[in-house]
Amino acid sequence: MSTAKIPLLAQRPETLVEALAARGVVCSLREARQVLSRVISDGADDPTPKMSPRKALVTALREHADWSRPEVIERVPDGEGKSVRYLFRLRDGLLVESVRIGLLKPDCYTVCLSSQVGCAMACDFCATGRLGLTRNLTPEEILGTFLTVRDETPGRVTGAVFMGQGEPFHSFDAVIQSAYVLCNPAGGRIAQEAVTISTVGLVPQLRRYAREGHPFKLIVSLTSAVPERRAKLLPVAGRTDMPELVAALREYAAVAKGRLTLAWVLIRGVNDGEDEIAALRAELGDLPYQINLIDVNDARPDGYARVSEAELSAFIERLQTLKVPIVRRYSVGRDKHSACGMLAATRSAEVVET
Repeated sequence: MSTAKIPLLAQRPETLVEALAARGVVCSLREARQVLSRVISDGADDPTPKMSPRKALVTALREHADWSRPEVIERVPDGEGKSVRYLFRLRDGLLVESVRIGLLKPDCYTVCLSSQVGCAMACDFCATGRLGLTRNLTPEEILGTFLTVRDETPGRVTGAVFMGQGEPFHSFDAVIQSAYVLCNPAGGRIAQEAVTISTVGLVPQLRRYAREGHPFKLIVSLTSAVPERRAKLLPVAGRTDMPELVAALREYAAVAKGRLTLAWVLIRGVNDGEDEIAALRAELGDLPYQINLIDVNDARPDGYARVSEAELSAFIERLQTLKVPIVRRYSVGRDKHSACGMLAATRSAEVVET
């Protein structure tokens, strides 16, 4: 009989039934839905079902389950009122961040979630990558950060993006498990199409994702189609030959039945030239894709620079010759190190408690 505590925040009804059964506790699927609706959907700190709670089940939950969340250390809003960066302390004392991001639709928000403490991908333009990897987050830690941000949001959280600290596909099982809890009617109640997973393009995991047929939106960070340049900017992902990466992308495209989304972190004088257009045409061929352009966010004095508006327009004009959709993606919170590529789990001089 299992003695480890059941992490309630990481459960779906069917898995909770199984976990309790392994501890000799009888729980119906209906009761499991009620319990999880309380602690996840409602964000309650008590798992007692609202309707006809069975005393034996409530007693068993208090003995065998845990629904605690990571501790909030600080909340830092940006200067424009569009985002709030949360710093969390985990049980082992490690720190990790999440970001609440306001959407264009009034009173609607998404939560940017971390999947690891640090990151092993070592992307040259990313503050998290310079930390190195400490460990993966557990599903209950991921869900715990989400729930705290959601419960403090002055509107509706309608989406979640795995674009915070860490490489989601390097923590594949925990991220996929978390995503399904986020979408469960007894869980986060977010639409599957509103959950996005971002990856630098780890080929074995890309193929596994395609093979298993997960429904969540996928964004692959390409950033350069010139192999030598990609290897410098994304050292770990860049070890894979472009033909092998493109073959994996084709496998996913065949399952997804739509255009792939390729993220392009645009860096002045690095990946904004004509050679990138030629490489995209040669390497990707007729692969159905769109490109999401996002400015680099590098706070180092000698770090990578953003393109000017004129340089951006010139690059977009070059991209248009490929006849693929181009999306300009904006990153909020740069002034408070909340933007993409800036999360380093460091305390701010400004601490705002809400």
